[in-house]
Amino acid sequence: MPHWLAVTVENSVESLNRVFHLLRRRHLPVRDISVCRTEDPETLRLLIPVDPDRVDPQRVSANLEKLLCVRAIEDWGERPIVVRDMALVKVRAPTETWVEIAQLAEFYRARIVDVGPETLIVEVTGSTEKVDSCIARLQRFGVVEVIRAGPMAMVRGQAEAAHAARMAEAA
Repeated sequence: MPHWLAVTVENSVESLNRVFHLLRRRHLPVRDISVCRTEDPETLRLLIPVDPDRVDPQRVSANLEKLLCVRAIEDWGERPIVVRDMALVKVRAPTETWVEIAQLAEFYRARIVDVGPETLIVEVTGSTEKVDSCIARLQRFGVVEVIRAGPMAMVRGQAEAAHAARMAEAA
């Protein structure tokens, strides 16, 4: 199970470049980094799942704190979090397969968000395993393209008040 770091940085390409350069330069093994807009248009949040069996999350955090573009780092450690992945899947879909694809989408609580003459686009959201399973099931129809947002995470419960206080301190 990954150890999550939520890193708030300035909203600029240069900031993202600095963070990714540092991670690459230090050979820090991280996977599935998600970059998200925040409630503040001046900042972005990077959600970084770190494998604690391969590297100390404290080390990753300490290295990131050295960057001037980093405004705040939240170490979610063992806190209860909600994690969701999202994908858009374009599937070959002659008219005779629409019902079957729609039934499969309904089973996964996915939605058909676009209907074209030869394809459908299915939006699926949930755990990474659920998204992987849905994509695998859609393969038999002929997956044309897949775009994944990567895992998104948020701390459960009353964490929003603590987050707002930390952001005010950082500003």
